[in-house]
Amino acid sequence: MNLDNFFKSFLYFVLFGILLVVFVKPKNFQEFKNVFIEGFETIIVAVLVLFSVYVVVAFPVEVSGTSMQPNLETGDRLLVEKITPILEGYSRGDMVVLHPPDADYIDYVKRIVGIPGDTVKIYNCQVFINREDTKFVLNEDSYLSEEICTLGGKSIVEGRVYTLKDGEYMVLGDNRSQSTDSRFFGVVKKNRLQGKVVARFWPTDKVKLY
Repeated sequence: MNLDNFFKSFLYFVLFGILLVVFVKPKNFQEFKNVFIEGFETIIVAVLVLFSVYVVVAFPVEVSGTSMQPNLETGDRLLVEKITPILEGYSRGDMVVLHPPDADYIDYVKRIVGIPGDTVKIYNCQVFINREDTKFVLNEDSYLSEEICTLGGKSIVEGRVYTLKDGEYMVLGDNRSQSTDSRFFGVVKKNRLQGKVVARFWPTDKVKLY
């Protein structure tokens, strides 16, 4: 803890004590002590519960950048949950938060277009999938407009075939011309996926479930 944080914490405790005196009005020091300890224990329990939810169940993330436009804008706040991917895995079309390769402290919001076992090819502005002898063009109508053209990059080269191994995913941004994604940093390992976007809760006029 740096010095600024220490003083902030100290001031919070002082303020907490003042609020106790004002609102609870303890009759003596022993009563004040008991109330203070009970209040402190309540705060600690609440913090632990919130931390557990953040680590195990879900967490919020704020969108920054243009890579998911027009579906997501800078400043949008999303709820990302972790349980469903553990139980059911990820699916094509899921929006996910991930750490790109070799960047543990960067969060990207992208969309999964390829899952383990897929053979994927980007060609003629589209994403082609070959899986278990079934070939099809990935249907992205629900989140891409018709005029969007998907081009290859330096890692996922236009017209080249890529087979995704166990635990590998291909991700793209919805704003294909302005997105740093698998086309540039390669496929993403499952342990780099932090969770699935399930809702946008801010701004309030754009609240949406996914």
